[in-house]
Amino acid sequence: MDLVTSRVHYPQDTQVGADIGRRVDIRMSDVTDDTVKARVSPGLELGRRIRLLREMAGLNQQQLANKVGISRSAVAFWETGRSGHVGKHLGALAEALGVDAEVLLTGMAYKEIQETLTPDESMFLNLYRQLNPLIKLQAQKWIERRVRQAEEEAEG
Repeated sequence: MDLVTSRVHYPQDTQVGADIGRRVDIRMSDVTDDTVKARVSPGLELGRRIRLLREMAGLNQQQLANKVGISRSAVAFWETGRSGHVGKHLGALAEALGVDAEVLLTGMAYKEIQETLTPDESMFLNLYRQLNPLIKLQAQKWIERRVRQAEEEAEG
């Protein structure tokens, strides 16, 4: 099961061969586990983000605590939504988790990457952007089914 869905934001003026800025959203309201889909408080959202990033970094609470210079119980305190003094440790926490402080606070990371689109890809992307969200979801599911079918045909 995927724990996090990622949203990729493309600037509206994307041209063939243009640099594309991608904003990756790891807000915990996007977690696919049905038990956490309900709207959560900002403190709990931050706590879940800390836990997710800690697990992604392969650290247990004690290891993260040692890297930040705090107690394990402080990490547990933050991860359960009781933010305490997380603000004064934000820089060290972000560094220990290997992310920018912005990722901890907002769940968003912005990274410029070079990506060249073919004319077909550019046309497809422009058409896709004109769709309403429901039709976009249907298009994504249709493409995923077609890719699976092609893979199955190639195997068998």
